[in-house]
Amino acid sequence: MENYQEITSGEDFTHDFSAWLSANMPIYREFERQAKMIASRRDHYSARTIIESMRHHSALSDSESSFRLNNNRTPDLARLFVIKNPQYQGFFQTRDSDKRLGLQS
Repeated sequence: MENYQEITSGEDFTHDFSAWLSANMPIYREFERQAKMIASRRDHYSARTIIESMRHHSALSDSESSFRLNNNRTPDLARLFVIKNPQYQGFFQTRDSDKRLGLQS
């Protein structure tokens, strides 16, 4: 497994994303898989829609699923995807949040 800690510990990510990612790597891998599949047909897409689709399919396939994904992780997943796959720069629209900019505690 690739070490994502150095990539995700920068100021572009929420402070605890690196730890969350190491505990939830299958979620990122599925996000990346779906994003690449969609990018083969579209120039732009919503990271949040991918997350919602993952939730939906998880609920249909496994009634005992412990799948939990907070919407606050979506921007970090989108940023990581673009860093790891620079050919998809611009696929997701990202912006700085108040928290990320240090304007909110």
